[in-house]
Amino acid sequence: MTEFQGTTIQDAIETGLKELKLQREQIAVDVISEGHKGFLGIGRHPAIVDIKPLDSIKNIVDAANNTNEQINKIQTYLENIVDKLDYAQTVVWVKNPENLKFEIKTDEPDQARVIGKHGKNINALQTIVQEYAYYLDFRDQPVLLDCGGYRQRRQEALIALSTFKAEQVQVTHKPTYLDPMPALERKVIYENLADNKQVVVRTQGHGLERYLVIRPR
Repeated sequence: MTEFQGTTIQDAIETGLKELKLQREQIAVDVISEGHKGFLGIGRHPAIVDIKPLDSIKNIVDAANNTNEQINKIQTYLENIVDKLDYAQTVVWVKNPENLKFEIKTDEPDQARVIGKHGKNINALQTIVQEYAYYLDFRDQPVLLDCGGYRQRRQEALIALSTFKAEQVQVTHKPTYLDPMPALERKVIYENLADNKQVVVRTQGHGLERYLVIRPR
C-alpha cells in the first residue's frame, strides 16, 4: 500500500511515514487529493497522498535506463546489418506496447528485396535480431521487423487463407497442411480460428520447419 489519508496533506504524509518507518528525506510524495473540510462536516473529503521510497523509484529509473540501453544496442545491431546491404535504407524504432518494433524504411523498388518471397528475408533478419535481444537478456517484448506495411498485408492474407482453409476442412472433413511459418504468423491463424467450433489447429514440425495443420474437430 502506498496511498495514505489524513485530515490535511501533512497529516497524510505523517501517517505514511509512520507506517513505512521512513524519514521525510527518504520518500517522494504525489498528492492525489488535497482534501476538503466541508461545511459543518458536510462534503468533507480526506487528503490522499501516494508515497514511494526513493530506493524503489531509483530501481524503476535504473530499470528503464537499462531497457533503453538494450533497445539502443538492438537497434544499432540491426542498423549495422542493413548497412551492409547495397541499397539506401534507415531503421526507425516504432514504440509499440506489444512488440519491440523496428521499421526498415527504403525506396519502394527495394522493399521486395528486404521482405523476400513470402517474407523469408525479413523473417530471417527478425530471427537474427531476436537472438541478439535474448543475448542481451532483453525479454520484455518480442522483436518485430516491418517494411512498407508488409506485416499488415501479411496478417490480412493469413486471415483470408486460414478462413478459406477452415471452410475447406469443414466441407471435406479432411485435414489441410499449411507451409512452414514463424510463430508470429502462426499466432495470427490461431487467433483467427479460435472461435471456430468445427476445426482445430495444431503446430507440427521443429525449429524453422514448424507448420500448422487444420483438422476437423
